[in-house]
Amino acid sequence: MAATGIDRNAVNEGNPYPLPESLTRRILTYIGAYRLVIAVLLLASNFAGLTDKPFASTAIAALLLLGYLLLSSFELFIAHRPQANAHALARHALLADILWLSALLFALGGLNSGVGILLTFGSALAGMLLSLRRALFLAAVASICMIAQAALALAAPGPVVDEILRAGLYGATAMIFCLLSHMLAFWARDYRLIAEKHETRIADLTTLNDVIIRNMSTGIIAVDHNRRIKLMNEYAWFLLGSPKVRELLLADISPRLDRTLEKWLAEPSTVMKPVVLEASQAQVVPAFASMPGEDAQGALMFLNDESVISRRALELSANSLAKLSGSIAHEIRNPLAALTHAAQLLDESPTITLNDMRLTNIILDQSKRMNGIVENILQLSRQEQSRPEAVELNAFLKSLAEEFKTTQTAKNLDFHLLIEVGKTYVVFDKSQLHQALWKLLDNTVHHASVKRSPRAELKMRKDESAGYCVITVEDNGPGIPASRIQDVFEPFYTTRKEGSGFGLYIARQLCEANQGELTVDSQPGVGTAFHIRMGLAPSRRPQEEKSGPWTPVQNSQAAARKHMKPNPDET
Repeated sequence: MAATGIDRNAVNEGNPYPLPESLTRRILTYIGAYRLVIAVLLLASNFAGLTDKPFASTAIAALLLLGYLLLSSFELFIAHRPQANAHALARHALLADILWLSALLFALGGLNSGVGILLTFGSALAGMLLSLRRALFLAAVASICMIAQAALALAAPGPVVDEILRAGLYGATAMIFCLLSHMLAFWARDYRLIAEKHETRIADLTTLNDVIIRNMSTGIIAVDHNRRIKLMNEYAWFLLGSPKVRELLLADISPRLDRTLEKWLAEPSTVMKPVVLEASQAQVVPAFASMPGEDAQGALMFLNDESVISRRALELSANSLAKLSGSIAHEIRNPLAALTHAAQLLDESPTITLNDMRLTNIILDQSKRMNGIVENILQLSRQEQSRPEAVELNAFLKSLAEEFKTTQTAKNLDFHLLIEVGKTYVVFDKSQLHQALWKLLDNTVHHASVKRSPRAELKMRKDESAGYCVITVEDNGPGIPASRIQDVFEPFYTTRKEGSGFGLYIARQLCEANQGELTVDSQPGVGTAFHIRMGLAPSRRPQEEKSGPWTPVQNSQAAARKHMKPNPDET
């Protein structure tokens, strides 16, 4: 019943043979060598007269043994030919083997010659290499031949019951061995398929783990019990100064890290302090884990760059602050609107006095300022996704300058726009670029107006060979002290009484959201300049501008250098 189930599964798979062709060919080679040795031994014993059967010295027995020797040699030769079909060769070889051994059984005088054992072994091989139907057929042929040889002994004088019983036992054994070997072969095939499937899965997982480890932003190093580096990812290799050979002792590459590992091995509960790596001077926070090895325990090290950790903590703090500030701003907005409306109604009252009107104006001005702070906080908490598009800076800056001039009619500001001739394309969210530049210009006006002759400039220059351009907003204000220049982009930092401290912070956030960089230069008593640096995008020809929308490329200097093409229409 089990054998039938195995054969049915094999047929369902489209292959009735228990073993694959490559393994069948290898087994046929071993069987051929074994058969050749048996044939030589039988032929030698026949010519040496070691048997006492009446047919042992006849020419028929000698010819059969010699033919068996030649058959074994031929099958061994054929088994080594790669173009031969192994399954077809197994069918023909085992059929010839059973028939030849059956003939030898009659020629050598019966089961006492030992040929019955060879027939039983041949039946087991048939069950291992052939389909169940063919294997049972060959086992049945072997059993019938053994029983027929015993039946011939009925005509000879002497006891024949033992001979018939022995032939029946040999025949039953041949059939059982055939079934068992067939089942074992299928089980071996199933286990082999499972092992191959698991091997493939393990290989896939190993490849996946390797890809994950290689692309992790944490340095990973695996060392054995001798502290010899067995594995490291690219980030750890960079932190260790890019050593040329990776199969090195950890102490040869980083003695400090080796001493830290030694301290952890002595006391695993110790809290590790930051370590400065000698080669790259990077400050890392190491973490360790035990790793089983062939001889002893190894260690797995995780190197976390402290600068990255600090930057992530700062980003999380900024996000948390933005969310908290947004919630507070929402709560302030409603009572602020009611306060402003009440002040406006009071200002319109016909019975209001001059002193009360002055106080009312103070309330309205401060309410307006507070509303601006609320708007900035809400804008910061929203963190809207940028929508980059192709922006032609020359036309954009001209339009921005004209708009800015119209809002400065009441102030004596000497404002200039200085841009290069030609068209300059960048990939940026136009509304966010307008907002960032407007905040910079507004900041410039307030600081430049401190002097009697305030001056402000909006400039743009580009470097096509480097693939970037820089927009500069410059004033002639009092400047920023060197000790405070790093604080200008921090939220809530301001030097103006009416300022909120969010303008420059939001401007930098908008630039970073579009892969831009906002920096500041200042000289006390001379002035301050803010620079927005961004990558150039490919210039478009006039016909392309009319054909339809343009697909933006990645806004980076490398992409700009890769995709940049000269525009012959520029002068």
